[in-house]
Amino acid sequence: MEEPNDLNLSDTVMSEIKGMCVTEYSKPNMSLIAQINELFPTEQSLTQLDSVIAAVEGEIGELDNELAYLVETNANVSERGEEALKHAQKAMVELEKSIGSIRERTKSSDEIVREMTRDIKQLDIAKRNLTASITTLHHLHILLTGVESLGAWVEKKDYSSIARQLPAILNVLQLFDAYKESEQIANLSEQLDKFKSSLTIQLARDLKNAFQTGQLSDRITDMCRVAAALEGNVKENFVKWFIEQQLSEYCIIYADNEEGAWLDKVDDRYKWFVRKLTDFERAGLSNIFPNDWHMGRRLTSEFCIVTRGILYRIMTRRRQDLDWKLLGHAIQHTKMFEALLTKRFPEKDGISFEKAIWSVFDPFLDVFINAQEKTLNEFLDTCASKIRSGEEKPTRESSTHAVPFPSSADMFLLLKKVITESSKLSSEPDALIRDVIGVVRVCLRGYATSCLIAFLPSLGSQQSGAANLFSLIREEVAYPRLTPDQQFLVCCILATADWCAETSIQLQEKLAQRIPGVDITQETEAFYSITNQSLLVLVQDVESTCDAALQSISKVNWSSVDCVGDESPFIGAMRAHLRQAVPLVRDMLSDRRKYFAHFCLKLATQLAHKFVGSLFRCRAISTHGAEQLLLDTHSLKTFLLSVPSIDSVINSKPPTAYVTSVNAALTKAEMILKVVMCSLDTVDEFVEQYIKLLPASDAAEMQKVLEMKGVKRQEHSAVLNTYRIKIGASGSDPIPPSNSLTSRIGGALPTVGSAASVSEAFNAVVSLAADGLSDQTVTSSIDKLKRFERLVKRQL
Repeated sequence: MEEPNDLNLSDTVMSEIKGMCVTEYSKPNMSLIAQINELFPTEQSLTQLDSVIAAVEGEIGELDNELAYLVETNANVSERGEEALKHAQKAMVELEKSIGSIRERTKSSDEIVREMTRDIKQLDIAKRNLTASITTLHHLHILLTGVESLGAWVEKKDYSSIARQLPAILNVLQLFDAYKESEQIANLSEQLDKFKSSLTIQLARDLKNAFQTGQLSDRITDMCRVAAALEGNVKENFVKWFIEQQLSEYCIIYADNEEGAWLDKVDDRYKWFVRKLTDFERAGLSNIFPNDWHMGRRLTSEFCIVTRGILYRIMTRRRQDLDWKLLGHAIQHTKMFEALLTKRFPEKDGISFEKAIWSVFDPFLDVFINAQEKTLNEFLDTCASKIRSGEEKPTRESSTHAVPFPSSADMFLLLKKVITESSKLSSEPDALIRDVIGVVRVCLRGYATSCLIAFLPSLGSQQSGAANLFSLIREEVAYPRLTPDQQFLVCCILATADWCAETSIQLQEKLAQRIPGVDITQETEAFYSITNQSLLVLVQDVESTCDAALQSISKVNWSSVDCVGDESPFIGAMRAHLRQAVPLVRDMLSDRRKYFAHFCLKLATQLAHKFVGSLFRCRAISTHGAEQLLLDTHSLKTFLLSVPSIDSVINSKPPTAYVTSVNAALTKAEMILKVVMCSLDTVDEFVEQYIKLLPASDAAEMQKVLEMKGVKRQEHSAVLNTYRIKIGASGSDPIPPSNSLTSRIGGALPTVGSAASVSEAFNAVVSLAADGLSDQTVTSSIDKLKRFERLVKRQL
């Protein structure tokens, strides 16, 4: 006996079966072991084994009963299914018969409806044809009676009837355009054309006679309506004739060759037209013409066109007589007149009277630019004269601190006025402002040059490139100082340049709002450059007070110093000079603290570098001498760090940049002196110490340090060669020249031990001095130096 095949069920059926089989002891989603562990989690729970087995057997019994019931109830399912299928097939056959009968009835209904609508369509076509025939006959009747009546009205000059019927007749005639081949329609069209031709001639003559004789009535309004209805240019020709008649007097009185047509009387021509327009409206002419003609607006537009042409011709012919005040007068009255017209006739149909005449002046506004250039140049000359005469120079009595020149504020007010005037003159203000900006830039540069730089005092040290070199040889040198008034003037120039620079920035921002891309940065930088030049003048003036003290350093015999005492006299002298000069500058720049900070930074840096240069000119410095100079260097550094707040009520901390700069310059001086203090018993150790203390040095600077130590020149080569080897330089390389002034001086002035060395030194000095002098000055200076050289040789 064969085994039955396995029953294959779908996943859906299996999931439903599993859902039905879920009981307390049958959980398909759990494994058998997990269910047993859940029922008996501990050994003690095994005591319930009998009760669990009984429950499971009871559940199995219930399932057997349920299955038996299901098998019994579903034994005859196949028989009932076959019976239901037969009933369904029988119902489908009956439904198909019903559908067939409905289809037959629908076909018969369509035929009935088609027969009914055929008659209705025939009736509709007959109705449309009848209506079209009646309408055509009606139009033909209107055309026949209209053409017949039009001939009689033309003979009687009954323009009222013509105005009422002519548009209708012309419209009806257009309906018969497709029937013009018909003889009767062609005759009517030809007859109507003859009437229109004769009516056109007659109407033009009657309109002109009516206006020439002044017989104005409602009949003219009818005539205008007829002119508007007629085809062709009847209306435009009459309007053109009427406007020419109204403006004929104006064209004669204000022709471009008449004296009264010049710009100084431009308001008279506008007054004439205002009177003309007023008379036009008061006389009722504006009411005679149809409203859609806008005769008043047309008359005004033609007046603007004629006026613009006359003004352009007369300004072109008399361009040499134009000046910007006359031009401004004409533009002002023109703008007022256009504002009146715009108020009376608002923009309509693309016709606007804004800038209708004003734009004719734009090509001639170069007169304004030239006039403003002349005015600004005269202003600058006046300012320079006032400053030169002292009329505008501020004094210490009038102000405790430096203030800008009053002319600077006057200049910017004048520039503002020029810019404002330019926006009022041109119909395209941005276009004119671009030209005005060029004038503004020229004015700013001119003020910076002629009113500020021209009055900056020049020190004696600036006048000659070799003055400092000569002063190194002379024992007593008189340095020109600025007077208190000159110092105050320099501070005022600085304050003026600073104020002008800041105001120029604000001016550029304002102009950029109207015209993007405006740039007056170069002029602003020029003013800032003047502030820097002013600071340099002040620094050189205060710095020159310490030159004598710095020169005295090289005159001391440092080799004879055998002990270290208090600070040297030159430190006290420098401190005294600076205590006297710096507070004065601080008071004068009290409202511009940033420039005082720059002044202190430049001054301290210059003094520190000069101090280093003076050290290089010292010869044969002993150890005690170097220690004394080291003490002096420390004192100088301490004092320079306190210079910004010297003798000030408020003792503030100096800026970081200032401290860094002073420390950097004087720390190098300290390192140089420490090198001088080093022993030269062993060249290698000395060179290593030199490189350690002065890592950024070079061979030229080392040679000067050797001279400061008093090392003989024939011993320099060994030390320099060792130094070159240590730093990796070639031994055959020449000593690189130094760019600093003090280095050049030190190299040019060796120890005076022979006539040859003196001659060599003076020749070097003369060659250096010639770099900054003119030919004449060089010749004079060389002669003086050669005489001094001969004197030194005789003494040696």
